[in-house]
Amino acid sequence: MRFSFSFLILSLCFLAFVVMAIVGDIPYWAWFIPTGIGIMSTLTVFRGTYLPQSAVTRGMELIQSQDYNNRLVKVGEPSADRIVELFNSLIDKLRAERLLNREQEGLLTLLIEASPMGVVMLDFDNRISMVNKSFLKIFGVMKAEEIEGKKINELHYDLIDRAITVPLGKSEIIRENSFKIYRVYHLNFLQEGFKREFYLLESLTDEIMKAEKASYEKVIRTISHEINNTMGGVRSVLEVIGDSSEDPEIKKVVESCDRRCENMGNFIREYAEVVKLPSPVKKSIDLQQEIQAMLPFLQHLVPENVSLIFRQKPSSFKIDGDSALLQQVLLNIVKNAIESIEGTGFIEIEVFEDNHNIVLQISNNGLPIDNDIANHLFTPFFTTKPEGKGIGLTLVRDVLTNHSADYSLSTDSDGITRFTITFRN
Repeated sequence: MRFSFSFLILSLCFLAFVVMAIVGDIPYWAWFIPTGIGIMSTLTVFRGTYLPQSAVTRGMELIQSQDYNNRLVKVGEPSADRIVELFNSLIDKLRAERLLNREQEGLLTLLIEASPMGVVMLDFDNRISMVNKSFLKIFGVMKAEEIEGKKINELHYDLIDRAITVPLGKSEIIRENSFKIYRVYHLNFLQEGFKREFYLLESLTDEIMKAEKASYEKVIRTISHEINNTMGGVRSVLEVIGDSSEDPEIKKVVESCDRRCENMGNFIREYAEVVKLPSPVKKSIDLQQEIQAMLPFLQHLVPENVSLIFRQKPSSFKIDGDSALLQQVLLNIVKNAIESIEGTGFIEIEVFEDNHNIVLQISNNGLPIDNDIANHLFTPFFTTKPEGKGIGLTLVRDVLTNHSADYSLSTDSDGITRFTITFRN
C-alpha cells in the first residue's frame, strides 16, 4: 500500500513537470528535477517489486532444497520483509518437524533393535528392507546384508514359509522343529499413502517350557511324596506278614507284592530324577573328546545288527558345557536310535562347524518319524513306546535348554533320521 501511494505521488509530480515544460520555457537546471524524480521512481519500483520477488525466489529455493538451517535476511522494504518473516517462520516449522521426525524415527529404530521379537519389514515390492537382531538370531543369520533386498519367500526357512501364510492383520501360533513355538503377526502400516507389510515373530518357547516344567515338577513331587510314604507303610506291613506266616503261598504272595511296591518306587523315582536335574556346571570341553571317551560304553549298548560310526575329525570343537549332562544326552539319543532300528542299521555321530557354531549330529536309518509324532516329540513324558515313560527326551530337552543350544529331531527326505544339536558361539 505504501509503495503504491509513493509511486502515485512521484508519477503525478513527473507528469506536472512535463506539462509545464510544454506550455512554458523552463531553465536547463530545472531538468534535474524530472531526472531525480525518475531515479526515485525507478528505485521505488525496484524496491517494491524486485526485492519481494527475490525474497520469494530465495525462500522457495531453500524449501525446495530442504535447507532448513539458513534464514532469509530482511532488506528494509516492508513488503519484502513481511515475505521474509513468513518464509523464516515456515522454515522454522519445517526444521522443527523434521527434527521431531528424526527423533521419533531414531527412537523407533532403537525400540525395534532392542525388541525380543523378531521384526522383518518389507518394501513396496515385498522385498526385505529391514530386520532386527532378534530376527537374525532366530534364523542364525550373521549379518542383515545377507537377506536384505531378497523377497521374503526366497529365504527358504520352514518358519518363514509358514509365517507368510498368516493372513494380513492376523496372528497365529506356529511350532517349529518339534519344540520351538512362535506367535507370528502379519501387519501393515501406511507410508506415502501405500501399505507396507511387516512380520513380528514372538518366541513362546521359554514361557511354555517354564510353565510345563513348573506344572510337572509340582505333580511329580506330590505323587512321589504320596507313593513313597504309602509304599513304605505297605512294605512294612508285608514284611510283618511274611515273617509271621508259615504258609508258603502267603509268603509267595507277600514277595510278589513287595517286588511290585519296589518297582513302583523305582518307577516314580525315575520321574523324580528329571525334576532334580542339576543346573549345568559349564567349562570348556572338546566335544569330540567327550564322544571318544564314551564310545566303548556306547559300543557295548549297540546290538550286532547295528553299526555305530563316529566320524572324528582332526579339528578341535570346543564348547562351554557340563560334561556329565551332555554325556547323558548322547546316551539317551543313541538308545532311542537303537530302539528305532529294525533289522540291519547304523548310527552315525559327527561333529562339525556350521556358520561359526558347533554342531553335534546323530543320524540313523531307523523307522521314520511322521509329522504327527514330530510335533509332540519334546512334549514332557510323551512316548510312542508301549513300555516307555517319555523321560528320555524330556531330560534331553531340559539339558540342552540349560545349555542354550538349539536342537531338532526329524526324518529328512532321504529317509535318514537326524538329531541335530547346535551350540551357538
